[in-house]
Amino acid sequence: MGKIVIDGRQLMQDIKAGITDIALMEKYKLSAKGLQSLFRKMVLAGVVSQFDLDRRMPWTEKTVEIELFRCPACSLPQLNRFDECPQCGIIVNKYRGATEKEPPAPTPLIQASSKQPKSEPPQESRPAAPTRGSTTSVGHRADPQRTGFYPGPSVKELTELKWKVRTSGWVSCTPAVINEQVCFGSLDGNLYVVDVETGEDHKRIPVGASIHSSCGIIGSAVVFGCLDGALYIVDLSAGRITGKFNAAGPIYSSPAIHEKCAYFGSLDNHLYAVDLNRLTLKWKFKTAGEIYCSPALMDDVITFGSLDGHVYTLDRETGREVWRFRANAIVNTTPVLTKNAVLFGSGAGTAYSLNRQGEEQWTFKAGDKITTSPAISTAKNLVCFGSSDKSVYALDLHTGEELWRFETGGAVNSSPSVAENAVYFGSGDRHFYAVNLTTGKELWRFKTGSPIYSSPCIVNGVIYFGSDDSCAYALA
Repeated sequence: MGKIVIDGRQLMQDIKAGITDIALMEKYKLSAKGLQSLFRKMVLAGVVSQFDLDRRMPWTEKTVEIELFRCPACSLPQLNRFDECPQCGIIVNKYRGATEKEPPAPTPLIQASSKQPKSEPPQESRPAAPTRGSTTSVGHRADPQRTGFYPGPSVKELTELKWKVRTSGWVSCTPAVINEQVCFGSLDGNLYVVDVETGEDHKRIPVGASIHSSCGIIGSAVVFGCLDGALYIVDLSAGRITGKFNAAGPIYSSPAIHEKCAYFGSLDNHLYAVDLNRLTLKWKFKTAGEIYCSPALMDDVITFGSLDGHVYTLDRETGREVWRFRANAIVNTTPVLTKNAVLFGSGAGTAYSLNRQGEEQWTFKAGDKITTSPAISTAKNLVCFGSSDKSVYALDLHTGEELWRFETGGAVNSSPSVAENAVYFGSGDRHFYAVNLTTGKELWRFKTGSPIYSSPCIVNGVIYFGSDDSCAYALA
């Protein structure tokens, strides 16, 4: 293949005219990395300034107005549609077809409960329906340790779609259940608040930027990040935004809340601790890479991963580093904390168990990238996680020995959740699955209109999750 020859003067004119990265890549037959390398060389040579490059697409337009594209391999949303993912380097063409979808319908609507065909009936009976008047509040990954374990009844037999709510953008986050309301954000820039039983009383609270972050809960308020770089507080009783804190980069991370302080990561490479009463910075900690994952809290420490390939543990009060561990690739998934272990996966497909001092206990190699957070069951002594190799794995919690694996028809980027003796997750094949935790055998499946990245929340025998078909679902 001959070397590509580029007319420098023509390229300069295109850049100053504001032509997008995608158009430049198509015109000059460049990959994403090739274009970035060319930009660096031009800046170093002094023929174009960084200002000229930046002003072609202002940051606010990147984070608010342009369409996002999710890498089908590592699941990280990108600000432009690349042939080659700038984070994990995967050639997107390899995955095309299984995960691409049509744009969502623009008109929001609620579809009330409708009966769905039952799967083959399992042996166990379905648990009782949730009780009205419940004061349950459950958020991202079930608890501050991010275990993904939801106490209470599960859904062993799928009998109905209770409701689904349609938005105008992907629903990637984990819905939060607060008393009798379900809250979730959409990439259409709205926070949705619906009745837990019917999906009605549909409220939309616009924030002006796409929401990928799941909600943290503090009293009657929810806290979440946006791609405009702001952390928002919404009082559900008032139905409006009551507070806002600005970071220096987009926020995908879901905040952990402790004693009126929110902890979250940003693509500006920092982990933040923010006083929610005063909306002031308590401290921030800088890493060498973007922070997509959500932090986990236990005792007096906070633990999180970074795209610089490290997992960090900090003192919760001061932000001082306690230890760091170098993984074999990027860490963009939320770690799980137990009394004796820190569990997480890497972009190289390795699952890790560290002790609480940051020392390796065991590793396990999956067939491809691990793009989900683990879920654990201490009663069953196992940990589950999903991989881009289209499988969900169950490992012995103490040894890392494989107990079973369950294969789907697409990459598994939906973090599993555990309730009773079942594990629940979505797949790139557009199905939501329930699998027996002991045997790894399928209990039932439910089909949506697009790949599922949202992690399920399970409360009072009802499962809440979102899909890239722009809908949030409640199954019972």
